[in-house]
Amino acid sequence: MIIMDDLINFSVKVRNLKCFGEDEQGFEQIKPINLIIGRNNSGKSTLLDLIEYVVKGHIDVPEGHWHDKKTPEIIAEAPLTETELNMVFRENGSGGGIPRSSHWQFGSKFIGTTLKWYLGASQGHRYISIGECLDGVRHLDSVQNAQNHLQHIADVKTNPLLGKVFRRIYAERNISPEADNSPNIDLSGNGIGATNIIQNFINKANLQTDLVERSLLGGLNEIFLTDAVFTNMVCQQLEGGKWEIFLKEETKGRIPLSQSGSGLKTIIIVLIYIHLVPEVTKRSLSDFVFGFEELENNLHPALLRRLLSYIRRITEEHGCIFFLTTHSNVEIDLFSKDKQAQILHVTHDGKQATARTVKTYIENRGILDDLDVRASDLLQSNGIIWVEGPSDRIHLNRWIELWSNGELHEGNHYQCVFYGGRLLAHLSSEEPDVVEEGISILRANRNCAILIDSDKRTEEAKLNDTKERIISEVKANEGVSWVTKGREIENYIPAPAIASWKGQTDVRQVEQYDDFFDYLDGVSKGRGKHYSSRKSLLAENVASHVTKETLAGVLDLGEKLEELCVTIRKWNNLGGKWVKG
Repeated sequence: MIIMDDLINFSVKVRNLKCFGEDEQGFEQIKPINLIIGRNNSGKSTLLDLIEYVVKGHIDVPEGHWHDKKTPEIIAEAPLTETELNMVFRENGSGGGIPRSSHWQFGSKFIGTTLKWYLGASQGHRYISIGECLDGVRHLDSVQNAQNHLQHIADVKTNPLLGKVFRRIYAERNISPEADNSPNIDLSGNGIGATNIIQNFINKANLQTDLVERSLLGGLNEIFLTDAVFTNMVCQQLEGGKWEIFLKEETKGRIPLSQSGSGLKTIIIVLIYIHLVPEVTKRSLSDFVFGFEELENNLHPALLRRLLSYIRRITEEHGCIFFLTTHSNVEIDLFSKDKQAQILHVTHDGKQATARTVKTYIENRGILDDLDVRASDLLQSNGIIWVEGPSDRIHLNRWIELWSNGELHEGNHYQCVFYGGRLLAHLSSEEPDVVEEGISILRANRNCAILIDSDKRTEEAKLNDTKERIISEVKANEGVSWVTKGREIENYIPAPAIASWKGQTDVRQVEQYDDFFDYLDGVSKGRGKHYSSRKSLLAENVASHVTKETLAGVLDLGEKLEELCVTIRKWNNLGGKWVKG
């Protein structure tokens, strides 16, 4: 499920709240996954407060939470819709200084124009500013009583988050035995109510008992995968009347949840919010906005990746929205290239906080500095695919996505690492203790694959000694060594993808040993020369035009992708086998 335009074009910011000063700070847009990162006490939690206030439709905080004794304000910005404008400029309205035959003929010019207003302010005090109309003109400037019209527009402007359900998980949380509190069952952000809500679903006829067995326990096993297999979840009453949740594992028997690790408790709290709370509140999961703080606490990186992937799937299938605060580089890696996610970096200069959306490499580098990320983080990846450079990574990620039917993704199931041209001579796949010179691939990760351009210009041409050595070493260590059957990786690009991209028909497939960029010049004059030094741009432009069907018929591409995808599944314990035909 792709997020609706009314949210992707909805900007919401705050000023004078807690650590945020007079400058407006917040979200340029809302996406299904919104990652908020930064150091402790930088202002991450205050951005969750902002979203909670937006859902409520107003901000109401004690003076102790005001910044510099100034009243907090929420500032929203969004394009005007036809429905909203029709409430102000009626089809049958005329006169009053509006220079058209009907009010709507005049008002319709404002469709798509950006309005800025105070969210939650009283009627008649909401308008801040309005941009130019799409025709580049400010039509209201010459209209009598224009201010009244603008205030009216602001009064009818829609807040797309208003009326949704906001639920939060705090950084400090726990699950403990609890007394029955039915029928008032709910879950607090610190975990209070978790035991009570589960035992009510298990024991009370008016609730769907199977949601615990089918959805909650099923989700738990999906996230834990092979780390643990939970066969049952039951509830028993202890001496003193309190209830305790017990999980049964195949190898450990029945374990009290209160005595389990905090990572397991965190995952259960997340699953309760996703599967049980919507049933309790009688609201669709699509109505929920979640603010979760530091899910990574006491979770192994592999388990965290699976939890986040689960959340990503839930938002795609149901349309709910997640705001996640974190210190974890794992979350950045997973969502940094996800079009349905955004990253906000929050910093604090000692006086006030600043929030900005991460869009460039320089901004990403600042985040990594804050998180103190080291090269050893590569060890946490399930497997590494070594590629020569950025363009190879773009091609390969797209092909793997298509060939696996969207199942396998970089950042979750594998990580691409660049070796870059001449650096190949310094790499080795030998066991670390026998390598005297160069860099051992296995020092980074024992699960490895490598993609190498053959650079062959004829069938008779030979691979150089370095490539032959790498191939031999990777195979000896049960890795995947892929040397392109054609000259370079670009020789795998299907002709139909080129034709679709350039809007042409009858485009021939590039020959196996041809120079791809000479070929591209033949398809579109001058384009080969243009893209020969812009390979990443070429890869980005072509990627969306490639299909799984067109990949299968190009040289050995289908065979190699099948082998690689099966290997990646093996790295991730997802099963599958590959037999060379």
